[in-house]
Amino acid sequence: MRRPPGPRGHWLWGSTVDFQTGQLEFVSGLLEKYGHVARFSVAFHEWVQVSDPEAVHEILVKRPELFLKPKVNKQIFKLFLGEGVLSADGDAWKRQHKMILPAFHKRRIDAYGEVMTHFTDQMIDAWKEGERVDFCHEMTELTLGIVAKTLFDADVRGSQAETVREAMKVINQVLVDHIELPIPVPGWWPSRKNRRKMAAIGDIDRIVQRIIDERRRTGEDRGDLLSMLIQARDEAGEGMGDKQVRDESMTLFFAGHETTAHALTWCWYLLGQHPEVVVKMQEEVARVCGDRKPTIDDNLGYIDQVFKEAMRVLPSVWTFMREPAEDVLIGDYLLPKGCYVFISPFVMHKNPEYFPEPEVFRPERFTKEFERNLPKAAYVPFSMGPRVCMGKNFALMEARLILATLIQRGVEPRIPADYTPIKNPRLSLNPKNGLPNVVHFKPPSGAQAQVGESRANP
Repeated sequence: MRRPPGPRGHWLWGSTVDFQTGQLEFVSGLLEKYGHVARFSVAFHEWVQVSDPEAVHEILVKRPELFLKPKVNKQIFKLFLGEGVLSADGDAWKRQHKMILPAFHKRRIDAYGEVMTHFTDQMIDAWKEGERVDFCHEMTELTLGIVAKTLFDADVRGSQAETVREAMKVINQVLVDHIELPIPVPGWWPSRKNRRKMAAIGDIDRIVQRIIDERRRTGEDRGDLLSMLIQARDEAGEGMGDKQVRDESMTLFFAGHETTAHALTWCWYLLGQHPEVVVKMQEEVARVCGDRKPTIDDNLGYIDQVFKEAMRVLPSVWTFMREPAEDVLIGDYLLPKGCYVFISPFVMHKNPEYFPEPEVFRPERFTKEFERNLPKAAYVPFSMGPRVCMGKNFALMEARLILATLIQRGVEPRIPADYTPIKNPRLSLNPKNGLPNVVHFKPPSGAQAQVGESRANP
C-alpha cells in the first residue's frame, strides 16, 4: 500500500499555478509522466487523478457508496441548483433519483423528437447563405430552447428569453469562479459579482416559480418533464414540495443544454476538417429518411458513430470528481479520505492502448464490436454507474436529430481556414473564441428539394 506518484510542485501551493494556467496540458502530462494514478496538490488540497479503466470502474460502479460528490462541488452547485439530484448523496440522492428517473423513460423522451427537429428547422430558416454565425452560440440557443420546451413546455425565445440567457451567463461565470479561484470570494460578501449572482438567481427563480404555481393550480399534464416531477411520488406516496421541484427543474435545465451544445459545437468543428465524413452523413440521411423529416425511429448508425467519436476526441464533459468517504485502496495505491479523485474523459479517451491513433477523428472506429471489446470504463462521456447522467439518452437523441436535420437541409460546415479553437476547460469544455461558421447550403436535389419545399409551404 503506497501513495501515488506525482509532481512535487511548490512547497506551499503545490501545482496550483500549473493547473490553473494550463489544465488540459497539466492533466494530460500527469498520465504521460506518472501513469494511470497520479497525486498532486491544488489550492492546499490533495488531488488524485485516476485514468485506468479498471480503477475508474471500481470507483464509479463497484464501490460508489465510498466515493461521494466532493463537498466543495456540492457547495458550489447549491448556490444555484439548491438540493437537486446533482448535489445530493446517500438516502436523499436515492429518493430523488427514483422519483426523477421515470421522467427519462424512453417512451417519455421519444415524444420530444418532433420538438427537436422543429426547433432545428426554425434555426436553419433564420440563416442566410454566406452569413457568418457563431455555431457555438447557435447551438447554445437551440439546446436552451429545446430544454425549456421539453422541461417547462415554455418558449424562452419570447419576452423572457433575454432574462433567462443573461441570468444563465452570470450564474455560469459565478460557478466557474468558485471552482477556479484558489480562495473564492465568500457568498455573503457584498461584491459586485455576488450582487449580480443573487439578482440572476432571483430572476430565474421568479420565472420557474410562476410556471410551477400555474401547473399546480391547473393540475394539467402537458407532457413535459415538469409535469412528471409534480406528479412523482416516492415509496411512501409523498410528492415533491415546491422547493424540491424547483431545485430538480433547475438542475435539469442547467445540465440539459450547455454540455450538449458544446458537444455539438466540437462535432461541427471536426466535421469542418473532414468533408469525407460529411458526405457519408449526407448519403445515410438521404438513404434512411428520403423525403421526410428525421424521426426517433430512424436507424442513423453512422451519425451516432460521428457523435460518439466527437465526444471521444473533444468531450464537453471533460472531467468529474469524487471524494472518498474513508481511506480506500485502489489497486496498489491508497486514496486518502477527503482527497479529490479527479477523473478526466479528456485524458482517458486519448489512451492509445484502447483508441489507436487517438488524435485522429475516425467515426468508423465505433463499431458495435469495437464498443463490446472496450474495457468497461475506457469511454465515459456520460460517466457511468448509479450516477450515470440521467439525460444520456435524451442528449444522444437530441444530437442525432439535430445533426440529421442540419445535413438533410443541406447545411455544410464552412469554418474559416485561419480559425484555431482555444480550448476552454470550464464547467464544460468549450471553444473560448466560439466557432465561426459561414452558412452554406448544398444545392438541393431529389428528396432534399422536396423536403425543403414542403417545409417552406406547410
